[in-house]
Parts: sequence; structure tokens; C-alpha cells
Amino acid sequence: MMNREWSRAEVEQSAAWLKRMNAKGNDVYIRPAGEHGLVLVDDLTADKISRMAKDGFPSAATIETSPGNYQAWIKLSDKALSDNARTVAARSLAKHYGGDLNSADSKHYGRLAGFTNQKPKHTCDGRQPYVLAHECTGKAAIAAPALLDRVEQGLDKAEAQKERQKRLGALQAAKPGYGSYDPTREYQRQAQRLMAKYGEDADLSRMDWMIAQDMAKGGRFTVQDIEMGIRECSPNVESRKAGHIEDYARRMAEKAWNAPETQQHRQEQAQQKAREAKRDRGQSLG
Repeated sequence: MMNREWSRAEVEQSAAWLKRMNAKGNDVYIRPAGEHGLVLVDDLTADKISRMAKDGFPSAATIETSPGNYQAWIKLSDKALSDNARTVAARSLAKHYGGDLNSADSKHYGRLAGFTNQKPKHTCDGRQPYVLAHECTGKAAIAAPALLDRVEQGLDKAEAQKERQKRLGALQAAKPGYGSYDPTREYQRQAQRLMAKYGEDADLSRMDWMIAQDMAKGGRFTVQDIEMGIRECSPNVESRKAGHIEDYARRMAEKAWNAPETQQHRQEQAQQKAREAKRDRGQSLG
């Protein structure tokens, strides 16, 4: 397969050459270059095309690739979308409307109208059918924003799960040792202890709370230290959206630091230290 990246003008200027290649038995395909907001849904019937339009997914371009068989280019956005978002959206549309799942990805080629479909199964009376362009409005689908919201939520959930597994693996492999005043090492040490006791299926939010409280009560770490330990090490990653992990770590650290039982423990520690200091002074005077 020969690939060319051409502008619209270059495609038009190369029409004669493309016709010759097509006449020699080669198929002619096309797809958008660079970043874009289009997806291809392949192997559709006219009824499926109509159903998609009624549901808010009218084709930006409808291409009849062989008699009664269609490809629909759906514009999800006027802005560029990521490859992952386009792939998930294409697969969602193909699955829902009975399209070809094997063709549902971010980089699939569609047939270029005006040339013949060279597949032998479409030969009729020694001729190949022409690929025809029907409606080509170029407009974005009105139902696309809702679909893209679901797609982004799914992608974020998948990325969060990957990050969670990565952090769990890092915790299991860590060798934090003892006696360190490094908040990340302290978090790792306590997390390993709790996972050994409760297993990998332990409530991760509860684990963060227990570690944060212990660090807050210990007197060695500040609230900022506790926040750092959770932010850098906690596997309780519900979302990879910007700011989520930072906000979660800050709220958890502050909640543990200001908890009544934590404040009472620190107060008792301070009183104990004061008594010890007073006793030491008394012994020195004696």
C-alpha cells in the first residue's frame, strides 16, 4: 500500500494518476491528516445511517462503498481529539449501530468517492462498482458532546486504574527501612505493614486515613509532610484529572491533622514532654 499525505489541491491535481492506478486494480483510500475530530464508522446500511442521524449522529460525509453498503464520517468536534478518544468513540458508535468493529479506530482509511471498489466480490458483469458520495455536510454531530463526556470519563478511569496498579507495585517493591524522617518512606513503610495485615484488597482510602493519623500523631511530620506522602505514594487514585490527587492529599492530611483525637494525642505528648522537662530540671537542681 502506497501512502501519500496531500493537501486537497494535491489530491485534485493527482486525480488522473489515481484513476490510472485504480484502473490497474488498485483501491483508493483517504483519511484526514494530522489531528482532527472525525471518526469513521464502516459497513453500515442506509437504515443504520438514518438511525444514527435521528440519534444526533448525522454523517459529515456519507460514502456508498458498494451497492447498499456505506461508510459514515462522523464529526465529533471541530477541535482536534486524541487518538484514544477517537478510537473509543469510533468503537462505541460501531458497536451501537452495527458497524465493523475491526475498522473502528483513530487512523482507519475510508474509500475515496469517484473511484471503483476493486474487491472481487463486488464484480458485476465484469465491472467494479463506483464509490459514491452522498450527503457531505461537514457538520459536527449534535449528540457528540455527550458521547465525548462518556469517552473521557472512561479514559480517565482506565488511566487511574493503571496509575493505581503502578503505585501498588511501587509500594510492594519499596524498601523504606526504619527511622527515616522522609514522609514518602514513612508512608511506604506503614502501607506495607497495613497491606500485609489486610491484603491488597484493603480499603485504600481507609489506609490513607490510618497512615495520615499515625504520622500526625507521631510528632515528626508536618501536615505538609503528610500531604506529600499521600500525594506521591497513595494508590487510592480515583481520577487522573488535573488537581484531583493534590486536592485529595491535602484534604486527607488536613483532616487527620485537625482530628480531635489527633489534637488530644499531641496535647498529651506536649504535656508529657513538659513533665519530663520539669523532672529533669528538678534532678539537675538536686
